[in-house]
Amino acid sequence: MSSLVTVAALRGSRAAWAFGVLAVTWLAAILFADGFDSVSSFRYLVQTASFLGIVAVGQTLVVMMSGIDLSVSGVVALSAVVCAQVASGGGGGATGIAAALALSALVGGVNAAGVVWLRVPPMVMTLATGTVLSGALLVYTDGSPSSARVPLLDSLANGRVLGVPWAFALWLAIAAVAYWLLHLSRTGRYAFALGAGEDAARASGVPLVSTAFIAYTACAVLAGVAGLVLLGFTGTSSLTMGSPYQLLSIASVVLGGTSILGGRGHLLGTVGGALLLTLLTALLTSWNLSEGVRQVVLGVLIIALLLVYARERRT
Repeated sequence: MSSLVTVAALRGSRAAWAFGVLAVTWLAAILFADGFDSVSSFRYLVQTASFLGIVAVGQTLVVMMSGIDLSVSGVVALSAVVCAQVASGGGGGATGIAAALALSALVGGVNAAGVVWLRVPPMVMTLATGTVLSGALLVYTDGSPSSARVPLLDSLANGRVLGVPWAFALWLAIAAVAYWLLHLSRTGRYAFALGAGEDAARASGVPLVSTAFIAYTACAVLAGVAGLVLLGFTGTSSLTMGSPYQLLSIASVVLGGTSILGGRGHLLGTVGGALLLTLLTALLTSWNLSEGVRQVVLGVLIIALLLVYARERRT
């Protein structure tokens, strides 16, 4: 019965609209652009969408509790750089992966501590953390990119299982776990409650500290996972490789129907939002539009949706 209720709620939610817009956009891409009707283009789309999607899943957990994480771009770069440095320095791929994920989790814990105990606004706290990471990585690498070949990451980023890219399979597995955490577990109910109204939620006994630490740590770890997969995909780490994912991860959450104010939304909508953004970017690129024009188009779309969602919230 509960699963039927969940499906019915999703059908009437903005998350379903994200997949509807995705289907219409894909049809338009097939009709008005070249190369979007092949299996190889579909595989490449879902493979590249996975990098954004993994980050966006973590961002959803934070946004749902009325937070935001602007340090994800720094964590993506941190994870890739640390893994590449350790692996190329003789530490081995497994050690590099473990070190990258441990540092990513530490960043998430710092973000949560600042938001919960120091009462710093999430936007300010995570932006400051991201800035510190950028500076620290610049000092650590002296601004030079580093290359490393880690067989596990290479297979994960570029390999396939039954014709499906491993990166996409990993994204779906992560999304399934996050779906359970957000929509079926007690922690998820706490996150929704905090997003709907922190003061009322805390008065009702919702544990802010543990919920915030789980959300921000999970968000940072998933950004770290995305950085590792990107390292496997490109074979190179750089200080700016995570920059596109800061805005796009938030945009995926918003386009998927989750309120930027928290307390409303669905994780599956984020999956649709990440696919939609990746498809839109590929479509605009195929039309030979410049990077500036693409950013303007995507930005206008996000602003329009934010205005619509804000109006729904007031009513």
